[in-house]
Amino acid sequence: MTSSPDLNTDPPIVNERLTFTTKLAYGAGDLGTAMSANVLIFFLLFFFTNVAGLPAGLASSVLAIGKIWDAINDPLTGIWSDRTRTRWGRRIPWMVGGAIPFGICFYLQWQIPQFSPDPTTNQWGLFAYYVTIAIFFHLIYTAVNLPYTALTPELTEDYNERTSLNSFRMAFSIGGSILSLVIAQIMFSLYPDDPLQRFQSLGLLCSLIAVVAILWCALRMRERGADPILPKTWGRNLGYGLVTVGTLGLTGGIVATLRGLFNWNALAGLLLGILLIAFGLTMIFNRPEAHLIGEAASQARSRSAAQPSLPILSQLKVVFNTRPFLYIIGIYLCSWLAVQLTASILIYFVVSWMGMPEESFPMVAIAVQGTALGMLFVWRPVSNHLGKKKVYYLGTAIWIVAQGGLSLLQPGQTGLMYSLAILAGMGVSVAYLIPWSMVPDVIEYDELHSGQRREGLFYGFMVLLQKLGLAFAVFLVGQGLQIAGFIERLPSQPIPIQPDTALLAIRLVVGPLPILILCLGIVLTRFYPITKDYHQQIRQQLATQRAKATL
Repeated sequence: MTSSPDLNTDPPIVNERLTFTTKLAYGAGDLGTAMSANVLIFFLLFFFTNVAGLPAGLASSVLAIGKIWDAINDPLTGIWSDRTRTRWGRRIPWMVGGAIPFGICFYLQWQIPQFSPDPTTNQWGLFAYYVTIAIFFHLIYTAVNLPYTALTPELTEDYNERTSLNSFRMAFSIGGSILSLVIAQIMFSLYPDDPLQRFQSLGLLCSLIAVVAILWCALRMRERGADPILPKTWGRNLGYGLVTVGTLGLTGGIVATLRGLFNWNALAGLLLGILLIAFGLTMIFNRPEAHLIGEAASQARSRSAAQPSLPILSQLKVVFNTRPFLYIIGIYLCSWLAVQLTASILIYFVVSWMGMPEESFPMVAIAVQGTALGMLFVWRPVSNHLGKKKVYYLGTAIWIVAQGGLSLLQPGQTGLMYSLAILAGMGVSVAYLIPWSMVPDVIEYDELHSGQRREGLFYGFMVLLQKLGLAFAVFLVGQGLQIAGFIERLPSQPIPIQPDTALLAIRLVVGPLPILILCLGIVLTRFYPITKDYHQQIRQQLATQRAKATL
């Protein structure tokens, strides 16, 4: 007599572990895009107005057009990526094809072509040039970054492994942002009297790092049930070659530095050497995970490819019918808009109001970003103890104090400025952490009511709103400066003394405007319905629901 199956026993779950080299290579995929995004946020508007000589209104319009197009092409690229069918998978071929164009377009943004001897005609020529480059760059950025973010569910279905995988990504992302500011500080020091050269050198080095990092991820990764881009032997041989070239570059950079000949070549040798060695070692020690190869993986790939995507109107209906997510949208927009306003205006505040040299600015930005990175590890356990809403209140209150203090600073108070920058970083950290940590709660809330897991839908709208918020912020800053009479710097000329109206506008964007927006974020957080206790109830109900579905 055969025994009946035990319906109360859960089916066995396969542990889809990933190797360290896989996680390392995956994390590297966000290094180049994070560096480029950070450099654009902090420096591109300033480059347009104070190096290329564009009026602030035209300069901000370039950035706004680029980001709006970036937001528009997201869903289009997502659809094309979902429909891609190759032997290497749906995502990785996009990254391979976009890596080199990404670097080229990023570098071209830091050029100043001459179109006409007439200043007005030349300005409109530059406007057309920068808009064209922005459109191409953001299209390629999306073509690389969107498939990259979609790799996580392709690589593992294990809950803890996904968390671990994204921790590697976050480390490279924030680390890359800080590295870009360190490189900027070095370039400002190497070329103190040549603004164009410092930005071109910064753009070139960041472009090279981005290309190598994207290719590292794309050539080392493999999608579930798909072939690798490079056969195993080819990949290993490439690894040995990369280690050799990287060792030569690193050695050259070290020797030049020790001999007192530190320059762009030495810095490039050091950074690219380390990157190429790490890239090569992950290729040499590449061991494909069992769950990514074989018949079961191929069948999973086929099932995933056969799933239809939700129409855009249906996506909008889901979003606007999920009330907690609407609050998150508001909270995130307020937080991110405050971040972007501050980042866009900060260099003008340091140079034009505080009277500091341009080469001092990267250290101020590093004070903010470095503190934000460190505070991520502080706020997370505090959030586990107090709850997300209380952490948002606390961090935002600190942030408001810092922004108010910055707006009251007087020229010469540099020590106090750095202290307030560190204080602001403590608050900026909650803008990165809390809204994004609320999204999984909403995903589980939606699953409880709909029976479906729709991570891509909610995360996709968060990214879309992030880009639209950035477009609005830089447009607002540029237009405000132009209305206030901001004087752009002509090429090869010293920084002009700004009128009182422009200085007042700079201080308003540093202090009162972000404070007003952050206060609105606090109000929205007050009405956000998913508390720590409510989330625990959702998890309990989901556990019961899933158990019934299994039976």
